Amino acid sequence: MKDPLVTVYVTNFNYGRYIRAALESVYRQTFGDFEVIIIDDGSTDNSRDIIGEYAGRHETRIILQDNKGLHATSNIAVKAARGKYVMRLDADDILDESALLVMANALESAPDVALVFPDYFYIDEKGTVTGQERRHNFQTEVTLLDQPAHGACTMIRRDCLIEVNAYASELRSQDGYDLWLRIIDRYKVRNINLPLFSYRRHGDNLTNKQEFILETRSEILKAHAERANRPMLRTIGVVPVRGRAIDAQCLSYERLAGKPLINWTVEAALGAESLDEVIVSSADERLLSSLANEYGNRIGIHLRPREQSLENVSYGNAVSDLLARRSAEKPVDAVMLLTIDAPFRRAFYIDKAINVMRVFNVDVVVGVLPDNDLFFQHDGTGLSPVGTNEMRGQLRLERDYLYRQAGGAVLIRKTFYDNNAEHPLDGRIGHIVLSRQAATAVRTPLDLKIAEAILEYGSER
Repeated sequence: MKDPLVTVYVTNFNYGRYIRAALESVYRQTFGDFEVIIIDDGSTDNSRDIIGEYAGRHETRIILQDNKGLHATSNIAVKAARGKYVMRLDADDILDESALLVMANALESAPDVALVFPDYFYIDEKGTVTGQERRHNFQTEVTLLDQPAHGACTMIRRDCLIEVNAYASELRSQDGYDLWLRIIDRYKVRNINLPLFSYRRHGDNLTNKQEFILETRSEILKAHAERANRPMLRTIGVVPVRGRAIDAQCLSYERLAGKPLINWTVEAALGAESLDEVIVSSADERLLSSLANEYGNRIGIHLRPREQSLENVSYGNAVSDLLARRSAEKPVDAVMLLTIDAPFRRAFYIDKAINVMRVFNVDVVVGVLPDNDLFFQHDGTGLSPVGTNEMRGQLRLERDYLYRQAGGAVLIRKTFYDNNAEHPLDGRIGHIVLSRQAATAVRTPLDLKIAEAILEYGSER
């Protein structure tokens, strides 16, 4: 038999309440040159009874297996696929009837493109549309490819998938992100600004497990940087703090869960694999002496001149002096600035920022938190809304997303910092997203009480 142009594989684990709608959306396609592979990954609900109803459908194969996880299942599908192009459909999502036609035609007309991905609708558990995601135009607007395609409903050339060794079975999640990094290293990608599938949001979505996903992405970035032979960055972590000798309101000595606030940042920095050295910079000699006694030679101590520590004085000059001194002793490629007001920022965020710089070759990496609140700007005639928010309508435009700096972490390439110490955010900026807990800022006594409550609540769960 002639091989089909497209293979759609549907992965399922205990989504019996949704899978019929997903499968029917495939069979309703206006495009006919496709096969369907349905893989049930060890479901314990009624999924297999429903899947069994599709046995014997034209160009349909069913694989029933013990639970192996999404990545192993995807690799099984890629090996079994006969199509020139391969696309995964999650069992809780729904395809637009023109999805295969539009995406297959896009790949057929652009032989140098490895994958295409569309915009999409959001739907709730009942299938009601709640919003629409509009991605950037990757053909005309995007030069920094750090916003990956959606893992599902992205159509990929099968030979390109095989060339990059398909999916990494050792990963716990985020198969689409890992594959994205390996694809963009070798091939062109493009998107289609049409909503061609519906992404169902419900309580079981993996995307609800935020910290788990963010840590997995950190592991993926590290693995990719090493696989692609990106050079290591000799990076110094600098913790600038005024201390109470300069600022009576400084919280560095205040205790959070029995530990001085500054120690949370120092210990996160010491736990980061990618930092060559951790230095605390302060004009508070008592604070520096206390830290030296506690951490010994595990950290460096920089006694900052008092005039460089006064309120409303940037610590930029102190960092420049410190870098100049360190560079004279040994090469420095980047500096990671870590403020003490983010006690829940874990070590993997620091490593992740460094690997973002390695992979995407940016000048600066900042910690951010996506913010979906409604913001306003005054244009002289009144307030105008800014950003993406449901009060402005259901269309979510990627170019309108707002991110606020969070996590007290900024990584700057030294060659860039040398020429831009006064304006370090003027360069090409990459980012790391933090969880809401990691982004918690502790700048006042009230913030400290809130942080204590977060720890108490977390320990109870």
